[in-house]
Amino acid sequence: MITTKEVGPAHFEMLAELGRKAFYEAFSEHNDPDDMQAYLDLAFNPETIKKQLEDPGVTYLVAYWKDLPVGYAKLKQSDVPEKLAGKSAIQLERIYALQEFVGKKVGKALMEACIQIAKTNNYEAMWLGVWQQNERAISFYKKWGFIVIGTKQFIIGKDVNDDFVMSLDLNQNGTAKL
Repeated sequence: MITTKEVGPAHFEMLAELGRKAFYEAFSEHNDPDDMQAYLDLAFNPETIKKQLEDPGVTYLVAYWKDLPVGYAKLKQSDVPEKLAGKSAIQLERIYALQEFVGKKVGKALMEACIQIAKTNNYEAMWLGVWQQNERAISFYKKWGFIVIGTKQFIIGKDVNDDFVMSLDLNQNGTAKL
């Protein structure tokens, strides 16, 4: 059974390792090894993760199978995409599962927890960026009711990746329109 838990600064080393491994498993074959290593060293540096965990505008959730961390999500208060201007929206900046746990309801558990946080905090929308070639992730988000509202770029070293910006509208009482 998969459980989720919000984690704080004391978990920075575990989260840095989990994030690094999950991102590498998801994207290493699509990126130059040097670019990937530089990105991992920057984005998943333990001190960087610790600072993010101390930021009141950032929430990290970890999915556990038994006592083993197998996935995570990062919610972030940030500038909203143009199409969501004027709405209270939160960014789902990251949601990943370790490769051996993909398809085992880790994403479902994390998404349910993220939506619950959005509901609790009265957000009108949740948005994210997803690589346009990541058909599995796009399909997952569409099943939850996310729709494409724009595009943006995500850069890893010399590689410029085109991402879709997707949004999930939440109704007035904060439940997702699934």
